[in-house]
Amino acid sequence: MKKNIILSIITAFVLSACSDFLDYNENTDYTQEQVYTLTWGNAEIVQGLYQYLPGSFNDVDGAIRSSGCDESEYVWAYSGIHTYYNGTWSPMRTIDDKWATYYAAIRKCNDYLEHGTGLTWDQFKYATNYQSLMLTYKNREWEVKALRAYFYFELVKRYRNIPLVTKVLTEDEANKQVPVDFQTIIDFIVASCDEATIPTEEEPVKLPAIYDASYGSQTGRVSKVFACALKARALLYAASPLNNPDAETNPEKWIKAAEAAKMIMDSAQVWNVGLDVSFDNLLGPNNYTSKEMILAKRLGDLNYYESFNFPIGIEGGNSGNCPTQNLVDAFGMQARKTFNPDKPYENRDKRLPSSVLCNGQTTAYGQTVDIKVNGANGQPKQGATKTGYYLNKFVNNNISLTKANTTTARHSFPLFRYAEVLLIYAEAMNEAYGPSGTSGNLDITALRALNQVQARVSATLTTAAMVPAKEDLRKAIQKERMVELAFEDHRFWDIRRWKIGPETTKIKRVKITEETPGSEILKYEYYETNDRIWNDKMYFYPIPQSEIDKNKNLVQNKGW
Repeated sequence: MKKNIILSIITAFVLSACSDFLDYNENTDYTQEQVYTLTWGNAEIVQGLYQYLPGSFNDVDGAIRSSGCDESEYVWAYSGIHTYYNGTWSPMRTIDDKWATYYAAIRKCNDYLEHGTGLTWDQFKYATNYQSLMLTYKNREWEVKALRAYFYFELVKRYRNIPLVTKVLTEDEANKQVPVDFQTIIDFIVASCDEATIPTEEEPVKLPAIYDASYGSQTGRVSKVFACALKARALLYAASPLNNPDAETNPEKWIKAAEAAKMIMDSAQVWNVGLDVSFDNLLGPNNYTSKEMILAKRLGDLNYYESFNFPIGIEGGNSGNCPTQNLVDAFGMQARKTFNPDKPYENRDKRLPSSVLCNGQTTAYGQTVDIKVNGANGQPKQGATKTGYYLNKFVNNNISLTKANTTTARHSFPLFRYAEVLLIYAEAMNEAYGPSGTSGNLDITALRALNQVQARVSATLTTAAMVPAKEDLRKAIQKERMVELAFEDHRFWDIRRWKIGPETTKIKRVKITEETPGSEILKYEYYETNDRIWNDKMYFYPIPQSEIDKNKNLVQNKGW
């Protein structure tokens, strides 16, 4: 009974989400005494921090954040996702408000680091598994520091200048915190990642690259590779134009990002990470097992993603996030193939049908999707795609949503994977040294790193003749990120760090009709919408007014 009571306390402690900034918990002392000093309780507290990891197939009212930029359009008007671009966003009417959520997670990290570390577990010193127990226990400290760094990254990319809190605060202390600048947070993230990965004389064992038998062969935990990838991503954001006024003229920050990515590339074989031989292996129910997945958010068995995105006209399908022609245009041709405007989806980059459901493709229940006007899945049917496409990436077409046989399947959302590391390196190297430049240990060119990603899917490789200047390769890398990382919550943030918001407001669509009634010859008409707005204040989120009301030291982001 006592154990059950304590377990209930842990569950409440781990799963509660603070509605206030760094909400003070009066049960803290009791939790420390009763939970942190229990081996299973100590482990459960750290395990509970993983619930705060980002990554979802339902960011806003059934929509994914891709529909808040030029990757896709959300069909239904009720979703708050439209707030991102229709001008109704404000500090009073926020969207994707993660301020309180991530500060709650950071508080729990700080609480663990203050009270859950440094234990010796003397009562188990003579147990046969004591060495293994201590190995996994000490590892939790590095896990927590890496997770805390990730939560800070999610905050800083949204809100820019924010308080940096590294200890447990009372409510009064929390409401007097002064924000620090963007670069200070990035420096903290980088230092935390280094602390969790670089061995010292006092701590020769830090985060492992692989959770082998010594750690119980666990999966899904943050690793050395994760911390290094987080460092590379954070440095890339810091080097980008939004956060770096000297992005064009001073290569220093780009070089740091390239060096961080190169360390992973140089150790990839030893750390057992690398590109998967098949892009499709990254999409199915077992995608988390791919060696390319540095960290994936495990979401369990579900079918709501399919319900939100199966085409209208398919049983159980409600439509939802529909890829744009902007995205489709970014997919090139397979090597040595040419584009046929009468059959625009033939011989395209192999990632296109894996990511986007185009007219004539096979969808759920083995049906062929018909997106023509008056087709089974096309306009003017209510809820039909307006763009001419449906979502296919991460959608499991083997799931059944029929009333007679409703099924689910495992889903995992990629948070970090090796292809992104190569693209970080390519972008940073191009900005520092151009398409073909190298320097010391940075001995792989930007062009070569880009081609490693493209070669996996037999895409037409980018050549030096195609990208003679830095600006040309920059556009190629931006296009490649749009294709390779589609619907993985990168494009929305890339638009911001590159400061290209005004270029992304025109959403392209295609209208597919029969040349003549009953004809097999199809006509493709392309057009643009003009109903989205952009204001430069949108490069960062507004700090919620409720937080500013509580803490007068907070400064609202410019324009809000």
